[in-house]
Amino acid sequence: MDIDLTPKLAKQVYGGDGGSYHAWCPNELPMLKEGNIGAGKLALTKNGFALPRYSDSAKVAYVLQGSGVAGIVLPEKDEKVVAIKKGDSIALPFGVVTWWYNKEDPELVVLFLGDTKTAHKAGSFTDMYLTGSNGIFTGFSTEFVSRAWDVEESVAKTLVSSQTAKGIVKLDAGFQMPEPKQANRDGMVLNCEEAPLDVDIKGGGRVVVLNTKNLPLVGEVGTGADLVRLNGSAMCSPGFSCDSALQVTYIVRGSGRVQVVGPDGKRILETHLKPGNLFIVPRFCVVSKIADPDGMDWFSIITTPNPKFTNLAGKVSPWKSLSPQVLQASFKVAPEVEKHFSSKRTAEENNPPEKLGTEKLEKVMAALRCLECDYPLIDSDFRNFCASHNMISVEDFLLHDLYVLVISTEQHHNSERLKEGITQVLTIINKQHQPWIDGQELLDDALQNKRFLPTGCRSMDTFLHGGLREGYLTELVGTSSSGKTQICLQAASAVAKSWGKIIFVDSGNSFSPKRVAQIVTQTSDLSAYEVDKTLQQVMKNIVCFSVFDIFTLFEVLHQLKNNLRSQKDEHIRMLIIDSISSLIAPILGGGAHGHALMLSAGFLLKRLAHEHDISILVTNHMVAGERGTSKPALGESWRSIPHVRLLLSKDHISNISSISVLRHPHMATGDRVEFELQ
Repeated sequence: MDIDLTPKLAKQVYGGDGGSYHAWCPNELPMLKEGNIGAGKLALTKNGFALPRYSDSAKVAYVLQGSGVAGIVLPEKDEKVVAIKKGDSIALPFGVVTWWYNKEDPELVVLFLGDTKTAHKAGSFTDMYLTGSNGIFTGFSTEFVSRAWDVEESVAKTLVSSQTAKGIVKLDAGFQMPEPKQANRDGMVLNCEEAPLDVDIKGGGRVVVLNTKNLPLVGEVGTGADLVRLNGSAMCSPGFSCDSALQVTYIVRGSGRVQVVGPDGKRILETHLKPGNLFIVPRFCVVSKIADPDGMDWFSIITTPNPKFTNLAGKVSPWKSLSPQVLQASFKVAPEVEKHFSSKRTAEENNPPEKLGTEKLEKVMAALRCLECDYPLIDSDFRNFCASHNMISVEDFLLHDLYVLVISTEQHHNSERLKEGITQVLTIINKQHQPWIDGQELLDDALQNKRFLPTGCRSMDTFLHGGLREGYLTELVGTSSSGKTQICLQAASAVAKSWGKIIFVDSGNSFSPKRVAQIVTQTSDLSAYEVDKTLQQVMKNIVCFSVFDIFTLFEVLHQLKNNLRSQKDEHIRMLIIDSISSLIAPILGGGAHGHALMLSAGFLLKRLAHEHDISILVTNHMVAGERGTSKPALGESWRSIPHVRLLLSKDHISNISSISVLRHPHMATGDRVEFELQ
């Protein structure tokens, strides 16, 4: 194959104060034209507004960075205004009109990949603008425009000529754009960083596939997509699209190496990949990637709405199924070489989990056998499964890595029933709630005079009788842009400054060291030297974990619990999770198992708070309720878990925020305070 496959970076096409648009040129990346693929990237600065436009191609949009708002008008449909954030995928069928807006820092960056079979130019997107200096209506006479819009010619002339910018403008600060609705995301947007995983290899990586099942609109676009997150030094096994599709790959984060081999067995690409690179794997070519030590993430589209891949290595490769004689003849090797090769494919099967001794086996049988009459799922098969995983107590269930446990059921013919059994046991445990605490223990807890930690907002601290109480799990609920992350950053800064160490679990790239520095600087009356010294202390006391799924959260929490028990960590004063709903919501669609995981996470947080006197603050978003109202996400079962639930609201016109009590051991529901959030 003579065509150049070398990865390329996008080049700016146009731009201004509001942002810029970049694209990959078919002349520099010939596979774009060869495969009828277009690729572009929109970057909007604060208050940047991409004017309404339609395209000559269907596309998939992927938010690489930041958050903002998008307006989407499908043919002959009403406008849908949706909030977008990093990790969101949006299917944009042919004929759709879109606009894009970024209200805040950082820059909003959106990647566009799509099929250009219907395009004006093969391998390129052409956008047609409704307004602006190059808008479609600038080409019509004033008479035609006025009659088309049914307005006076003077009004038509003003409408067409007032906007002199091209493509992207910067709006005045305070300009009110339409507010997005959470319900509008349904069926329009899928967050690949929060969606259920299609592949999850421990120590290897994770994959989310975008198809007609989780986002039906991709059927109209004609392309599927996936987000692959490869761990450090891990390998994506050689594979190819078995439905003759092209694969277009954009490197989102990290770096690594790639090799592509053509149908004739010759290597046609070997290069190092870095963020921003785009490359295309031709039909029937085999591709493999190895991440550098810092890992590598990429987003791809595949030119079929329901892509299928064949792996030529790994657990699901054909090598595992082929008979020894065929392997020996195919490789033309001695039997002992074939046996060594095959043993690597079946190593896991030959090393089953260590079995319990007879005494322990009897214990697990006795503990679970008594439940079988009332709960038929807990039969002998389920008890044997528990025994094979050394689970003989309630604590074993609560402390066991539930995700690994569920994955291990796939090795059994009755995996679905085993999963239901796991959920049944967790439900029984949940009904018992927490261990009984007698009156003396409650009195001792009250007499300990646990401290209140500051939120960084004096009005809020006064309202809460001192701030966030040690030993409590506090939930902060609010809509998008209500200021939840701001309060988390203020609380982290205040506690890290004067009280001690903070663990900040960031599930949406919301933690901003720059913003923490601004908070510390604004709230200090110290000299420049003292401010710098204080800032160093604050930053040293904040430990941030980037967590993008519930299972990684469990890993972080269990590690924290072990460190606290062994006193490896200095005394942790506060744990912040922003946001917990983005980690839990994706698994709730999995039914009872997702529900059980949510409850396990909640009880683990409460146990950490109680046993180690930690103040835990988590954030939760709002979802559509009945009759157009909003309600906290995660449902009724979660509502009873936090000790304290606070509703945060903000009037964006007056810039006044308010906190209302939804649940509190010592305050009345509905109590409310207003304040200005800095």
